[in-house]
Amino acid sequence: MKDIFTKFKKYLTTPYPYYYGNTKRVLFLLLLISVLSFGFSYFFEPFVVNVAEHKINSIAILLVHAVIPLPIAFCYFKLVDSTLKEDTRWTLGKELFHLAIILLLIGLASFLIRDFIYTNPDNWSFTYFWEEIRNTFLIGFLLIVIVLPLNLERLIHKHKHSAQQLPEKQTKAAYNRLISIKDSTSQEIFKLQSSQFLFAKVESNYTEVFTHSTSAVHKTLLRITLKELEEQLTPMAPQVFKTHRSYLVHLEAIETISGNAQGYQLTLKNCATTIPVSRSTIARFNAVYSKL
Repeated sequence: MKDIFTKFKKYLTTPYPYYYGNTKRVLFLLLLISVLSFGFSYFFEPFVVNVAEHKINSIAILLVHAVIPLPIAFCYFKLVDSTLKEDTRWTLGKELFHLAIILLLIGLASFLIRDFIYTNPDNWSFTYFWEEIRNTFLIGFLLIVIVLPLNLERLIHKHKHSAQQLPEKQTKAAYNRLISIKDSTSQEIFKLQSSQFLFAKVESNYTEVFTHSTSAVHKTLLRITLKELEEQLTPMAPQVFKTHRSYLVHLEAIETISGNAQGYQLTLKNCATTIPVSRSTIARFNAVYSKL
């Protein structure tokens, strides 16, 4: 039993794509879910209904219940997106947790609008409160437990296969030159040996630049945007690549490439930190990396 719990816990910590940073994508997903919810309720009629209590016809009621999730989920995900610091830390467990909260809110909203739909004098009873919450979770989790695992396995297989198709790089002496990086706030100049550059990462209003020496990995904090740093590293092109909105990587420092549901994971020479390659960047990454 303990072994099963451990495996399930590990499964919930599996990286999962964060879909909610793009407004158009969120609206598309919510619209798709509403259509599926309406279709499921219309064709399978999973719940017993008393037509005599309806203030409006059955189709209109199904439409109301299918549309209610749209504004609730949209506002919730915009709130999550505004507070999320690092989408690479999004996991299957976090996806399930937030979807469960949304289902609870949708069930609550369905309960609150009962007086507009049904003539039943007990609309405000605990029995119907529980019924609306239960029915929402029954439909919602039926979709979730099917869609999420299938999508997870599909993406893992796709990205692992794609990573395996990349050519193996031969070890060669790194070209070295001294590059001056100007801090936009202090105007200080940071001297960077190109062969020692590993990656850069956005951290709040700063950019962390990681380099290596024979003894250790060093971190330098610069008051500069990732875009500004990328522009100042033009002499290293095309060896420097933006793999994610928060990461800039020296491609010559890559040791291994593996795939997961979020895209690729890069391990670098002389560095324990793994670097993400987002799904939207994979095609360009493959093209640039294959030509090095």
